[in-house]
Amino acid sequence: MSLLVQHRIDTATDALRTSLDNVLREARTGLDAADQRHLLRRLYTPENGGTGLIPLLAEILTAVSDAVREWQPNHETVIKALDEAAAYVADSAGQRINTARNLLTRPAKQDWPTPEQAYAKAPSIVSEIGWTARTATERPFGTEASREFWLRKAALLDRIALDGSTAHFTHDATELAAGAARRLMDVDDAAVICDPRHYVRQQYTLWITNP
Repeated sequence: MSLLVQHRIDTATDALRTSLDNVLREARTGLDAADQRHLLRRLYTPENGGTGLIPLLAEILTAVSDAVREWQPNHETVIKALDEAAAYVADSAGQRINTARNLLTRPAKQDWPTPEQAYAKAPSIVSEIGWTARTATERPFGTEASREFWLRKAALLDRIALDGSTAHFTHDATELAAGAARRLMDVDDAAVICDPRHYVRQQYTLWITNP
């Protein structure tokens, strides 16, 4: 019976190792803002008591501790060590991952680009209006727009609102720019802890300088 169980454990952990190697490969190739938060959320999600790979690892450690407690109750030090390891993984590691995910939208002050810096390499507003319209029209019915679409649309509306503020203030343009910025933050699963339009400029700068 023990050999059979060990074989199943070997098979499962080998498959897990292969899967984690694939995740590591994706992480090493470079992750944009949305990908970063998505991966961290898959590792640890605090809602409903915590889900993801990290809480599952903690549950495995707890299950091993329970098995030791049942079959070898005199190994109190082992049980304590496993319980502490499970708590550390679930609480310390998990909560730190969650904190990191939330802080990804809270860069240092010097990391916020000015509009001039963000849009220095951007195509003309007229060109971006054309791209946005074509992309929206050509998207197959029922499919989701890409992150690039929401990012470039938000940047476009931000630029239009900025132009309006220097000539004649346009309330509608400002509202549209803010709405598009919040939509991008929704796509990125970014906590609304900063000015959405500042977030757009930051993400546009990263995107256009790292195509």
